[in-house]
Amino acid sequence: MTAFRLLWTAADHRARKDLLLAAVLAGTAELCAAGLLGVSGWFLTSCAVVTAQANTAWSWMYPSGTVRALALGRTGLRYSERLVSHGALLGATVSLRSRLVRAATTVPARELRNHRDGALMTRLTSDVGAVGGIAGQVVPPLAGIGLTATVVVTLLLVASPPAGAAELLLLALSAATAVAAERRTRGHQQTAAAARATARTALLSARSALPELRCLDAVDLVRDQVAHAVGRARRAEAAAASVMRRARLLLRLLTVAGQTAVLLLALSGPVSTQPAADSIGEVLLVAAAYELMETLPQVLRDHGLAADAALRLTDLAGRALPEGPGPASPATPPPVGSERALVAHQVPVGIGDDRTRWSEVIQPRSVIVVTGPNGSGKSTLLETLAGRIAPAAPGSVLLDGVPIESLAAGAIADALTLVEAEDWIADTTVAENLRQAAPGADDDTLRAVLAAAALEQLPLHTPTGPLGSGLSQGQRRRLVIARAILRAPAVLLLDEPTAGLDDRTAVRMLTGVRRALPDSALVIALPDRHDNLMPFAASQTLRLEPIPRRQPLSSRG
Repeated sequence: MTAFRLLWTAADHRARKDLLLAAVLAGTAELCAAGLLGVSGWFLTSCAVVTAQANTAWSWMYPSGTVRALALGRTGLRYSERLVSHGALLGATVSLRSRLVRAATTVPARELRNHRDGALMTRLTSDVGAVGGIAGQVVPPLAGIGLTATVVVTLLLVASPPAGAAELLLLALSAATAVAAERRTRGHQQTAAAARATARTALLSARSALPELRCLDAVDLVRDQVAHAVGRARRAEAAAASVMRRARLLLRLLTVAGQTAVLLLALSGPVSTQPAADSIGEVLLVAAAYELMETLPQVLRDHGLAADAALRLTDLAGRALPEGPGPASPATPPPVGSERALVAHQVPVGIGDDRTRWSEVIQPRSVIVVTGPNGSGKSTLLETLAGRIAPAAPGSVLLDGVPIESLAAGAIADALTLVEAEDWIADTTVAENLRQAAPGADDDTLRAVLAAAALEQLPLHTPTGPLGSGLSQGQRRRLVIARAILRAPAVLLLDEPTAGLDDRTAVRMLTGVRRALPDSALVIALPDRHDNLMPFAASQTLRLEPIPRRQPLSSRG
């Protein structure tokens, strides 16, 4: 999908009209600017000639009025074009961004998990901005360049066919130079963008694992990796800038060649008063056209950036929803007798050769306990049930009768909440972290969910620190559980919620979760030897075995 097509389909009727009007205004304004330069040169030369000849019959009123009209028209048209193009840019960008944000809610959860390095946010900000920018940085300048070059060549062909033909050839060479420079620049820009994406991913990963990197004395290694990626991006950007400088230099040389050719061809005929003034006017008219041609590499570069951004937005744009109500829910009916039921059908569980198949209908108010030692596949099972990991067999995990891998992240979030072993905590206060799940919750509600998670002693104004570093491991775990309680999901998946807690606190926390969510289904993964902490009966207990040790091929006594 091209950048202009993506922008045009996203823009509403008013934005499209503004985009077309901006192109017309820009083309007319640049034509007035070229005409002003040419008429001014002709007027001044004519004034000098008639003054030298003492010709009192020549009238300067009409040329002077034409110059004034062109100057005022150029100023007014350029100002109007800025207003209209900026309106089109804002309207198209807002429309495109809103549609893509709605489309992002239809992305399956497992795909969203792959964008934790900020790639999705970059698409919705920088890439959308690049595509929307063509409304002000590409379309109006191209309209001005195209219209002015066409009119200048046409006038020259009428006035002097040899000069017009020469000018057409030089303008074609200038356009080819700009296109070749844009292609070379675009390759360097793509290299720079990839390098900066690598640096961003490495920085975000290092930020989340900074304590571990310090313990391993690997901070300098990661810093060198990021510096190498940033250096590669800067070298690519410098190479792109060098290509642009050479292209501008070549265009200026072609400008000199074009003006010289027009002047020599115009003055090659018989010398008279009118041809001399006409020659100066034609040269200045050509100068105006080439002045616009010098901006062509920059315009094409902006278009290349927008085209690359449009390619990155293609998948998301394919999911974009039309304005108005969202799509209808899948027609597949939920299983009979189920109320927001989560169905696991022949889901592989366990690790290695000991994997078995597990089937279960997780009904409301049921409790499934998954136990086993570390590495036995408990977290993998919960992530599969939550749609974070694609099931081995399509359709083996169903939510209300619909395969969970085909549901949007928003649809899954309405029914399921997974609390991971190391869930994300914002660098703010306890209250603000809780309000991520319920922005309108009052303080009493927040204190109630903290009490349900056995965390009532923690004040709401307590700062959590970066990634929750201001809290203990047990406090962090209970805080994200309290945040999950606020969502009141139909199915709550808890990955080792008792890790880092003493037995008494663990029992209080599990009891509080059950009391706060009496109608929710609970799937709780417990570490080995923690299954005795369950304060209430489980509907089913699933035991996962560890990976068996390899037996030696031979042994010596």
